[in-house]
Amino acid sequence: MAMINAKVFEGRLSMYQQTTAHLQSCFALRPGDVVLARLFPIISLQRMLVSLVEGGLNPWQPGLLNKPHYLEAGASNRGVNNYLSEVETWTGRRCFKTHNFPKMLPFAWPPEPVCAENVFGKVPPKIVVFVADPRYALALMKEVFSTKSFVNPMPMPCDMTDFIEAFVDQQLPVFGDYFDHALAWADEALEHPANVRLFSAERFASHNPRDVCQAVVELAEFLEVPKASEVALHLVSLLSQSPPDVHAVFQGDSLIPLDVMHGGPMIELVGPRLQAFQDALFQASNPVQCTFRRMLASWFDAPSLCLATLGESAAKGVASLLPITCSRPWKGEAVHWEGKCRKCVFHLRGICRNSAEMCAYCHSDGHAPTKRASRKKRAQRKIRVYTPSPDGLSS
Repeated sequence: MAMINAKVFEGRLSMYQQTTAHLQSCFALRPGDVVLARLFPIISLQRMLVSLVEGGLNPWQPGLLNKPHYLEAGASNRGVNNYLSEVETWTGRRCFKTHNFPKMLPFAWPPEPVCAENVFGKVPPKIVVFVADPRYALALMKEVFSTKSFVNPMPMPCDMTDFIEAFVDQQLPVFGDYFDHALAWADEALEHPANVRLFSAERFASHNPRDVCQAVVELAEFLEVPKASEVALHLVSLLSQSPPDVHAVFQGDSLIPLDVMHGGPMIELVGPRLQAFQDALFQASNPVQCTFRRMLASWFDAPSLCLATLGESAAKGVASLLPITCSRPWKGEAVHWEGKCRKCVFHLRGICRNSAEMCAYCHSDGHAPTKRASRKKRAQRKIRVYTPSPDGLSS
């Protein structure tokens, strides 16, 4: 596929593979370490995980990802020995990242059992595997390939349909097959449930902060973070409070979330990307569509319910898509000023049980108060709803 600069990625992959082989023989995770494993680009989830693991709890902190978390890249750029000396100085729990398959990890695996007297604590090393609806993942991959960034200094814009065809024909220089990668990690999670777990990225991108909070609680509990519920509530509250200068936040990151740069949420929107993918897939040839459906079917019997559910949802195609009005946020500065938000009627009456950060609806100023219908009108509505239609007449 000419529009994708394969040489940049292929050269980098070759270097990373050599570094991985070296790290396997000399690097082992210590208790409390957390590794993010994923094969699709979603920098916002990495920010959320690092803020949760390293204790800062502010995903908007500038320079949050300045540490060389990416194992293969950090060791390749600095040299293995220099890299290992640097990460050894990190205090507290450490967070790393890898794109590799379980059998090609850049550290000794599986980990040794944690001794009770270990100076780094009793929490065993954890691997968090973020998986996503393949349509969402591929839409994000396409954005990375066609957008200039630190990891892709020479982007070449491409059509989504062409990108899908290239993926199906295995022409993309990614770190292995996305479907096989997820399945391999599902097997690993089944074998090492205390160390490995799969999490659906879409749950963290929900428009309802309470759903996001529940997902973060489950993640924090798996990582054995103390007071998981309180930590999750605080973290999710911060996620919706974007700073005035978001460009300064992501200035040093290898990738930049596109939505947040235009007034949207930090975690990339799911609905619009699924719609764009389905529109492009419809334009693809029949062989491409059939091959993609076969790829999805490989997840149906996955040993992970998370993975099987994602595969079955994607296989439904357009039937799995939400209406456009439900696929975009109902609150936020951008949608509020565009008049596309949905006001919280309970907030206008002063009775909303949620804070502005934890409510799915808009609490911003400027909404006209709503007048509740009279008791008589509410009673009439109930009569219209519950009164059966006369015989012989349709309802």
